[in-house]
This record gives sequence, C-alpha cells and structure tokens, in this order.
Amino acid sequence: MSAEPDESGDGRPSRRALLSTAGGVVAGGAIGVGGVVTGGSALAERKPKPPTSKVLDDPPPPLRVLTDAEAATVTAMAERVFPSEPDGDGAAEAGVTHYIDGRLAGAWGDGDRMYLRGPFFEPEHAGHGYQLPLTPREVYERALRAIDAHCKAKYAGRAFPALATAQQDEVMTALEKGQVDLGLATGAHGFTSASFFAMFLRNVTEGLFCDPMHDGNRDMVGWLWLGFPGDPLAYGDRYGGLIGRWNEPYNVYPKGVR
Repeated sequence: MSAEPDESGDGRPSRRALLSTAGGVVAGGAIGVGGVVTGGSALAERKPKPPTSKVLDDPPPPLRVLTDAEAATVTAMAERVFPSEPDGDGAAEAGVTHYIDGRLAGAWGDGDRMYLRGPFFEPEHAGHGYQLPLTPREVYERALRAIDAHCKAKYAGRAFPALATAQQDEVMTALEKGQVDLGLATGAHGFTSASFFAMFLRNVTEGLFCDPMHDGNRDMVGWLWLGFPGDPLAYGDRYGGLIGRWNEPYNVYPKGVR
C-alpha cells in the first residue's frame, strides 16, 4: 500500500503509518495506558499486564453474513492492514472479521440510513458521495467475489488467503489505486476498488478500536496498542479530571463499557 515506511526496520510500512493515513486514528491525544498521558501520535511507553483475574472475551459469535471463504479473505486482508507483530496481536486476534460480519448483518449492512431509491448515476467528477443502488452488504458480497476472481486469474488459481504476503500486498495496493475491476463502475468516479478499499479500511479501523461489546477489539488489542484506558468510570475515575494532565502515570488495564 502507499503509506511511507515508518520505523518498521525492514522497509515495510509500520502499523502506525498505515493507520495514521487511514483517517488520523492515532492523531488525537489519549490517556497512555501504563505510561503517561500522551498527545499527538505518541503511543504509551509501556503496556500493563492484564490483571490475574482477567476473564478472556467470550468466544466470537458464529458468522451471520460472511461465508467461511469470505471470512478467510476478510481476515487475510485485515491482517495486511494491521498484521500480527512481535509487539502485539493483529487484526485477526482483535476479531476484526467478526466485527465486520456483525455490521453487515445489522442496520448498516442493510443500508438503513442510506438513500437507496434512486435515480442512481455515475458522476463525471468527484464529490458526489455514494452512488450505488446497493447496500453495504451487497457491496461486500460483490467486491469479495471480484477480488477472489482477480486473485485466481493472476496467481494461478489461488485465492487471496493462499497468496504470499508480498502478493497480498500487490493486491491491496491495486485495490487502493482503483485498479481491480469490481464490476461496480465504468468510469473513474464510480464505485471503484479504491472506493471499496476506503470502506474496508474504515471498517477495519472500527473493528480494531471499538468497544469489545461490538465483537471487535478482542482482549483490548487495539486499545492496548494505542494506549487507551477504555472506560475510566470502570475504575471509578473522573475522566474529565485526567484530560490535560500530562506526564502523569495512569497504570490501568483498559476496560470496556461492559
């Protein structure tokens, strides 16, 4: 993908670089879990160990929309955005696929707040927003089918999860640049693979950093990586009183709303 290499040590884009270009996820300040109150894109200096009484998240729910093959593709693609590394778990462990599946099964997947009555047209210039008579669930279904066909045509019949990581990155880069034909656009300003890439990247980001009650951010993978404490009220802390107090330790393991 097109993010510049950043501190990865091997020429690959780091997770910080990838997600900072995905809408400024780490651009805002946050309470540094187990470190100090942080600002800008700084991460917590160290991460606290989970309490000995910590109960692991419940098993993920069964898939509701994605097939097993589609879920494998989504997981492999999400891992190229936020891969497992020596410093922490990745998108697979965070349950990003189950988060996306849950969204597709719900109101967002139904296009509940989208205008889907038409007329629909492919604009001649940018700035018109979403112009498809399809719900997000239908977009995912068609896009994943097209990505599977693209991979099998280019890589000797192998689907995305079976590709080497360098080949997966080639596919992800082609998606990002709008070079994979999803069958949803005839011009540069229709819903191209770049449009789907942006949608997918946003969903991965949500799955990484949502409250675990939404089936993502399992075991606080995303919050620990950011250095975010979750819900301070879970510890009886007055969150407002912590904002703006810099360089003070706040050594807690993050907790969700429930």
